[in-house]
Amino acid sequence: MSHKLRRILSRLGRLKLWQAALLIAIVAGVASGVYISCSESSEGSTTEAEYTTQLYTVQYGNLTSSIYASGSLVYSTSKQLTFGSSGTVEAVYIEKDDTVKQGDVLARLDSESIESLEMAVARARINLRDAEDAFETAQNPYSESDIAAARKAAEYAQQQLTDAQQRSEIKIANAEYAVQKALDKKYGALLQYMSERISADEYQQAVRDWEIAVLDLEMAKVSAAQSVSDAGKKLETAEETLEEMLAGADPLQVALKRSELDSAGAALDNALEQLESAKDGYPILAPFDGVVAKVNVNQGDEVNANTVVIELIDPSAFEMSAIVDEIDVAQLRLGQRATVTLDAFSNLELSGSVSNISAFAQSQSGVVSYPISISLAVSEDVQLLQGMSATATIDVNLASNALLVPTVAINGTGNRAVLMVMVDGQQQPRMVTLGATDGVRTQVVSGLQEGDVVVVNVAASGTSSGSFPIRTPGGNFPGGGFPGGDFPGRGITIIQ
Repeated sequence: MSHKLRRILSRLGRLKLWQAALLIAIVAGVASGVYISCSESSEGSTTEAEYTTQLYTVQYGNLTSSIYASGSLVYSTSKQLTFGSSGTVEAVYIEKDDTVKQGDVLARLDSESIESLEMAVARARINLRDAEDAFETAQNPYSESDIAAARKAAEYAQQQLTDAQQRSEIKIANAEYAVQKALDKKYGALLQYMSERISADEYQQAVRDWEIAVLDLEMAKVSAAQSVSDAGKKLETAEETLEEMLAGADPLQVALKRSELDSAGAALDNALEQLESAKDGYPILAPFDGVVAKVNVNQGDEVNANTVVIELIDPSAFEMSAIVDEIDVAQLRLGQRATVTLDAFSNLELSGSVSNISAFAQSQSGVVSYPISISLAVSEDVQLLQGMSATATIDVNLASNALLVPTVAINGTGNRAVLMVMVDGQQQPRMVTLGATDGVRTQVVSGLQEGDVVVVNVAASGTSSGSFPIRTPGGNFPGGGFPGGDFPGRGITIIQ
């Protein structure tokens, strides 16, 4: 590669994206013109240009797309039925695939052992009484006599503090007097010792007496401070107790005891209900009209409170269970409309809407997907079965009331895209910022306004003129073509 060629490539590499796009468009146009000119010269005849120019008027419209999901039909209404208590199955009155009505008795436990349930009712009654007493106490925690006693306790604590302060002052004053007296004796002993009127031992004794008096003073101060502090703490506790009593009931405590009372009442109701059910044999009643999907027990089986005895379904209510990939799920919203087709019915389309979007992903072979549910509207004359394969087309609104242009008119992407705009009969490049796209049309966020006319140069396919094949929902690009009819110029087509 020559030195000049390397310099040219280096400069091209420093161009911005939109500059490079414009340069490529210009080079392509020049090359196309050269090719056409050469072709005409070589053939020695005059032909139409090998391209067609199309003009589109920019207008507002809605941009929609579709998400496709595969799955199967499931029953939307089903129930797993339990006795809610342990015992022995006395009777099962239905079989798999039986049709039942709401309120029908489906199975029953025996009614022989009810003693434990009667004891549970007795315990629940006691707990309820205790909860009632606790709630009453929480509402009225202190009597007048309690408050009077607390007030007296606070007054007594105040008097104790005053007494402690006075005793401390007297004790410290006496200790200070003793120190001064011992100090005087020490000085007197020193003079006598210097005049040899007393012995050294007698003088040392006077010094020791003074040191002891100083130590007693320090201990008296510590003891006095401790006595005052203790009395102060007792007064603080007594005053806080009195203040709490005068404030009355604690709202948080009242709410807590109210909750405990409600729980105790519910526990008693449940115990009574279980006792009555035991007397009637704990019947399982059908909660809705439906069909028995499973019967998991037989007469004589032992079950606990959570054993699933019967599974009941409503065969008239269906929904579609499907999965979508992690890219599509970001566009889904609850309530979005869907059209569902079934492999078993080639001419049947069911209307539905997105009713659930799982927050938990599934991953298989590195592919991440999310389960969704689509509720369906099914007429009575359509006989569906659980497990039928289904495909859903979900309508997704990408942008509403947006400026739209044909995607093929765009060079570049994002905020570095370029469109050719017709201004006063001349094509001018325009930098634009793009938004959402459905592949056919693209939203322009900025750079254009309603009424602008964008240009697309399209290679003709063996004809002297033609139209660029744009397909949009409902017909051609919305808004029609360039105002005023045909735009003057060779090979230009106005799309209406």
